[in-house]
Amino acid sequence: MTLQRAFLLAGSILLFNCGLVAQELNCEITVNTDNISSAVRDNLRTFEADIRKYLNNNRYSDEDLGGEKIDCSMTVFFLTGTAEYRYAAQVIVVSQRPVYNGNDKSGKSTQVTRILDDKWEFTYMPNQPMNKDDYRFDPLTSFLDFYAYLIISFDLETYTELSGARYLQKALNICNSAGSSSFANGWQAAAAGSYSKFAIVDELTNMKFQQFREAFYSYHFDGLDLLSTEQKKGMDNILKAIESIADLRQKQNPRSVLVRTFFDSKYLEIADVFLAWPDRGIYDRLSAADPPHQGTYDTYRRR
Repeated sequence: MTLQRAFLLAGSILLFNCGLVAQELNCEITVNTDNISSAVRDNLRTFEADIRKYLNNNRYSDEDLGGEKIDCSMTVFFLTGTAEYRYAAQVIVVSQRPVYNGNDKSGKSTQVTRILDDKWEFTYMPNQPMNKDDYRFDPLTSFLDFYAYLIISFDLETYTELSGARYLQKALNICNSAGSSSFANGWQAAAAGSYSKFAIVDELTNMKFQQFREAFYSYHFDGLDLLSTEQKKGMDNILKAIESIADLRQKQNPRSVLVRTFFDSKYLEIADVFLAWPDRGIYDRLSAADPPHQGTYDTYRRR
């Protein structure tokens, strides 16, 4: 942990003890209702504001940050809607965190994760009460809670190895509760290689995938945060992390949702980082680790 992060942790503990701990998320919400009728669309007039308020005003952990928030976003594309206030939507969830230069922020950020969840079914009425309750499944608020816990756990584990375990378990608990509800679609195990909320959190909490979480930490803390001060060492650590994740996929599950999500979130950043590598042959190793994005690595190789 950097001195900056340690300072934030100490500050947050003090604030928590004083009962003044701030919320963790700074979440931007964007809503697209083009695919549903104008009559149904009118019932969603307060949806964007309600979701933003819910995510940004609730507290999800007793963790650090000391007044800082995790920048994230949800882009909601409505697919269907009924007069009975039942909806289906696809959601793009993105989170990011600062890249450090020593103990200070570098002014750059890294996309920690980017997820396309194409199965969100829920009911919503204008200005309906939205209460956080970890012990009762609600297809609207539990979905938001799930991704809040996932975002927080990913963010924590870029700074301290395996530190997001409690929040991953909370996310898994939500999946288990959802599985027996009438809104179970998207919450249960899906076809091999297909994204589902259960699939990603099941891998994250599986000891067989601990190697991923260790490499994920090293990629950020020992890699990105080191580039400004020790560029070669930072790139070496990033490369080791990438190849460790690729090795895990080969050994455990060639169709791993978790590994695919990582590379989908990171491939442009990875390609850009290694422009500073002295030998363009490095892009052969990157393509071997991440075949779906070989076209991008080939483009960067020619730069």
